[in-house]
Amino acid sequence: MEPLLFLLFGASGDLAKKKLLPALYDLAQHQDARFGVIGIGRSDWDDDAFREHAIEALANAGIAKKKATAWAEETLFFAEVDAYDQLEPVFERAAALEDEHGYPGHRIAYLATPPSTFSGVITAVGEHEEAEEHEGWTRLVLEKPFGHDLESAQALNALIHRYFDETQVFRIDHYLGKETVQNLLVFRFGNALFEPLWNREHVERVDILVAESVGVEGRAGYYDQQGGAIRDMVQNHLTQLFTLAAMEPPATFDAEAIRHEKIKVLRSTAPVNLQRVRLGQYGPGDNGNEGYTAHEGVPPDSDTETYAAVELCVNNWRWQGVPFTLRTGKRLPERMTEITVQFRCPPVTLFRSAGPCSLSPNVLRIRLQPHEGFELGFEVKAPDNGFTVSTQHLSFSYDEVFGKLPDAYETLLRDVAEGDQTLFVHADEAEAAWALYGPLLDAQLPLDPYASGSWGPGASTPVAADSTPVA
Repeated sequence: MEPLLFLLFGASGDLAKKKLLPALYDLAQHQDARFGVIGIGRSDWDDDAFREHAIEALANAGIAKKKATAWAEETLFFAEVDAYDQLEPVFERAAALEDEHGYPGHRIAYLATPPSTFSGVITAVGEHEEAEEHEGWTRLVLEKPFGHDLESAQALNALIHRYFDETQVFRIDHYLGKETVQNLLVFRFGNALFEPLWNREHVERVDILVAESVGVEGRAGYYDQQGGAIRDMVQNHLTQLFTLAAMEPPATFDAEAIRHEKIKVLRSTAPVNLQRVRLGQYGPGDNGNEGYTAHEGVPPDSDTETYAAVELCVNNWRWQGVPFTLRTGKRLPERMTEITVQFRCPPVTLFRSAGPCSLSPNVLRIRLQPHEGFELGFEVKAPDNGFTVSTQHLSFSYDEVFGKLPDAYETLLRDVAEGDQTLFVHADEAEAAWALYGPLLDAQLPLDPYASGSWGPGASTPVAADSTPVA
């Protein structure tokens, strides 16, 4: 990892405080890591104020104050700007620090800011890069959302590519930084046991669930105006998991080959059948939680969905006829993310003559959070006088074997520093996803209410018995 400077736009925001500053601290503990961080914001701060802010953030992440203070004083600096398109104080501070600390001019511009600021920052950084001659490289990191529809995503990519080559651009989706997501590729392509079964001949259906137990507290106004479950979760996080589960084996294990296969999945996916979509909005629950429209900033007649279940079909040789159901919702009973692969039952039940006997399908569960791991259900005969079949499980837990896993942001920040784009979203991928969901966003489908603390409209389990989004 080469020495570099992080230009952290939005340094006083929640994302920086909760995720990025702790991840940068953890990244700095690697022996080969040497970098500085310039926090950039409109707050009336100096270096000391930013460092105090960071020390508090690190304390909340369980890092001892003495260690946090030493790192902050050595690594963190601040540049106040009046607007995010007026960045001369940033460039002046960066040049001074590079001279002082011997950094070779490598810079990562991380936009942890609202999408409304992207255009100004990208233009200012890009024009500065064109005007300034230095030997180092510059990489651009953008947090989602990458636009709010196909047209805006295309416009954003056009602006980016006016100044930056695609190899310099890192569209970050933190779900892709999770070890379990990365290991999905190893699980599929590194085990001869599973890949031959990973097709329409053996798989009956695939369900992808991202459940959140919280509501939209603290961001209700933004969520209602800009969000909704389709834009906030389905178009990005769930679609990334979908493409990794459905992709063909890449020619090589590198960024270009992997991202090419993910784009192929999206381009092979049939237009969304609106009859196979269910949207919902949480109402009050038995636990005393208020409904969505009771939040400050949400109109009483809001038609923003907080739950979505969308069925996708991939029209290719591997997956023709196999439904992929993407589900997400707020105020569900628990926080969990998992991919469930349900295999087909044996074509003939051999054990009917032995008495009442029913077989359950083999189910593979890939748990991403919490308690990352895998679980495979299989059928055995229960030891009794009759002939009873029982479902048992083989399981693997990352925590038990490897201990605490690195935070997703730490993994992704290191990849940016090393120029590895494997876990980042390509421009074509972002646009293909928006093209897929555009008709759904325009359809204005009805909302089904569901109680806070339930599994969504008409559901009593994480994955409904028939696993279909529409009753």
